[in-house]
Amino acid sequence: MSDWRKKGIILFLVLLILFIGTSCRKKNNNDEEEKHTDAGVEKTEDIQTVDQPEIEGVASPLSGIYAEEEKINRRPFTVVFDNQQGARPQAGLIDAEFAYEFLAEGDITRYLGIFLINEPETLGPIRSARPYLVEKSLEFDSHLVHVGGSNQAIADIENKKAANINSMSRGNDVFWRKKHKKIPHNLYSSYEALKKAAEKSNYRKEPQFDGFKFNSSFKEMGRGEIANEVKVKYFKNSEASYIYDDANKIYKRYYNGTEHKDEITEETLTATNIIIQQVSAKVIDEQLRLKMDTVGEGKGKYITGGKAIDITWEKDSYEGATKYYDETGQELILNPGKTWVQVVRNFNNVTIE
Repeated sequence: MSDWRKKGIILFLVLLILFIGTSCRKKNNNDEEEKHTDAGVEKTEDIQTVDQPEIEGVASPLSGIYAEEEKINRRPFTVVFDNQQGARPQAGLIDAEFAYEFLAEGDITRYLGIFLINEPETLGPIRSARPYLVEKSLEFDSHLVHVGGSNQAIADIENKKAANINSMSRGNDVFWRKKHKKIPHNLYSSYEALKKAAEKSNYRKEPQFDGFKFNSSFKEMGRGEIANEVKVKYFKNSEASYIYDDANKIYKRYYNGTEHKDEITEETLTATNIIIQQVSAKVIDEQLRLKMDTVGEGKGKYITGGKAIDITWEKDSYEGATKYYDETGQELILNPGKTWVQVVRNFNNVTIE
């Protein structure tokens, strides 16, 4: 074989070996890149799956809603709200974590809003106290905000040494009248003004009440009657009602058939929990004021998530906490959110459907 042919064959074999080696290296590099890429994707997916949102803050004893610890470890404010026709709509009541509607006298009802984590810039109209409203304020170890009161209410405030903020003894830096409503339905304040008033009076700051039990998250009741609409009629022109919003798991509040809206935000008041509490009451004077037996025990209804169940309540003393129990005798566990308590003398004018 000639020399040039031998050289050609050798050159061909060298080039073939180089080509095969290069191809193998490329394939190996691609495999490694795919491995690294796949590993990266798997790692990212694992992180997204494992990560869980953390709950910040501390649960409020009034609503189960989480807030900064500094807002929880303080005494609440209990505000007496006017509910006569000339006073509506109210400002700030929408921010109460726990709220009550009580009979006052004649055909009048009065609201009591309890504030801990929310700090409304406007609160009112504010009205006078009654003994059972003083009692509620003491029950929550709160500052009672009011303008005067019945003789018995004022006596109870003094005897029980209630931490009260009374407009009768405060300046216009704490309470003021607005011109858009007529006296006496136009007295207002703010959370900040009330806070400064409490500090000026050197009232104790540390809270001394336990609050209520709450589920960690919203829980529908497996039992109970359907409660998509609730009506509580006190008098001809005093009917509170609630309509269930299943999408948001809340009840929208109405008064005399119209949405109950906040005066400032114009948003509709809502409740996650509704309690209807039956108490005995009787007229005690010419002004038709009532003595209301909120100490003792009685029956009620608990409504949440479109269902209603029968409950009982107990309260051992004037300053003691009201405890609610389900049909099995277990203390009621509320869903996190705002609660409205409708205090009634009987269930004759209560409709649940």
